[in-house]
Amino acid sequence: MNQLNNNLFYAINHFAGQVQVIDWFFIIAANFSPILLILFILYRWFFSKQLINSRQRIFLAGLSFVFAELLGKIAGLLYNHPQPFVHLTGVHQLVNHAVDNAFPSDHSLLFFSIMSLLFLTSQSKYRSLYLVSAILVGLARIWVGVHYPIDVVASGLIGFFSSSCILWLNHKLAWLNLINQKISHFLLPKFSQRRH
Repeated sequence: MNQLNNNLFYAINHFAGQVQVIDWFFIIAANFSPILLILFILYRWFFSKQLINSRQRIFLAGLSFVFAELLGKIAGLLYNHPQPFVHLTGVHQLVNHAVDNAFPSDHSLLFFSIMSLLFLTSQSKYRSLYLVSAILVGLARIWVGVHYPIDVVASGLIGFFSSSCILWLNHKLAWLNLINQKISHFLLPKFSQRRH
């Protein structure tokens, strides 16, 4: 299993450092994706065309992230390893990173827990872009040399599981649905109040 994980890491990471434009794309995705995600969420919270629906989904996505973080911490206690650049040779490390437990990938966990829920609740024909963005962030963390593939895969599974659980709870628990309704209507802009 470790050998397969290492081989997959090298298969992705060995492309790093060859094309500067691609490297910069993955560096931005690896380092600054949380900031871009926050800006995206703020836009959807305040300016979405379907504001109430968008806020309800964002609230559930936030819960999904919190639950995924809890599961991620438990997973990290059960299995841990440092970043690839600690033990492997020939790693193309494009960004600085502290040495700590790399399992699971926090950046990937953030994106998969939120984007999976948005994907599962979206009716848009472009909803697959939610998952594509999460996959790109996970790939970026491998590309820049700070995570193994197993770190990203685990984050994806935890994120999708977390999203599914939160959606199930939202359907089963009336009080959770009520809180969601209240929060989504809180400080609703006047133009949206007229539409709803």
